[in-house]
Parts: sequence; structure tokens; C-alpha cells
Amino acid sequence: MLVVITAVCEAFQGFYAADNPDYAQDRADNVLLVAGLSAVPLLLMCGVLIGALQSWRGVPYWMLAFAAWTTSVLVTPVLLLAIGLMAEPESPCGANNPEHPLSGIVVPFCVVMALAAGSLAGWIAWVLLRRRARPVALYAVWLATVAVTIVLTLAPPLHTAQTCGPYGMG
Repeated sequence: MLVVITAVCEAFQGFYAADNPDYAQDRADNVLLVAGLSAVPLLLMCGVLIGALQSWRGVPYWMLAFAAWTTSVLVTPVLLLAIGLMAEPESPCGANNPEHPLSGIVVPFCVVMALAAGSLAGWIAWVLLRRRARPVALYAVWLATVAVTIVLTLAPPLHTAQTCGPYGMG
């Protein structure tokens, strides 16, 4: 889950200050780095989820699950460190830096909204499927809803953020 949230936040960082061409290549490189780092654990976790939905059993499934959890545990701190080190160089705004759109309570609010929406979607799926839905299927609904809700709740503040480029405040 942390890999998904981190990847979504970093992907949106690419849209911040989008009207400043000086940092366009750096942002593209950062987004590609994060996507590359998080791709393996996400694909392995998808494989584990598919295997659980299909009732796979045996040694290959457990090896896949072990690999998925191990790569997630190893990649998440590296991903967070990489995002922390990807700070933009000297700001073109000088002393008039705009407030970053993800500062304050925006991200916690988006995460809480996503968790609530995921729980509601899981409950609705459970009720619509007449309480016969397996926990793994409900988890898949919850996880997809959480990811989509995070994207949808972070997009407006990032899209409307004041930037430092030629069309922003700088």
C-alpha cells in the first residue's frame, strides 16, 4: 500500500510547476525512476492477489508471495529515500516560493478519504454479492478504490497549485 501511495504522490509531483520548462526533464526522470522502482513489487503483489483469487496453492504460489512481500519491504525504504533526494535544485521563484500543494493536511485528508471510500466500496461489494464475496475479492475492491480515490483527491490541489513558471507567480 505504501508503495502505491508513494508512487502516486511522486507521479503527481511531475505536474507541479508544470509551466516551468527548466525542470521538465528532471521531473520526467524522477517519475520514471519511481515507476521503475515500484513496478516489480506492484506486479508481484498483483500476481499474489490473482493467485489468491484463483485459489492457487503449492510451493510456486508461496514463493511468489514471499518474493512479493520481500521486494515490497526492500523497495519501499529505497523509494522513500529516492523521493527525498529528488528535491529540485535552486528555485526560480527566489524568496517568493509558492506553498507546495501537498503541504499541510492535504495528503492526510486524501488518505483518510481514500480509506473511507475503499471501506465503503468493500462493504457495498459485500452486500451486492449477498455476503458471499471472499476476503481476497473484497481486498481487491478496497485496494483499487483506495488507489483511484487517492489519484482523484490529489489531482485538484495539484492542478490548481500556484507555480513559479512564466505563467505562475514567478
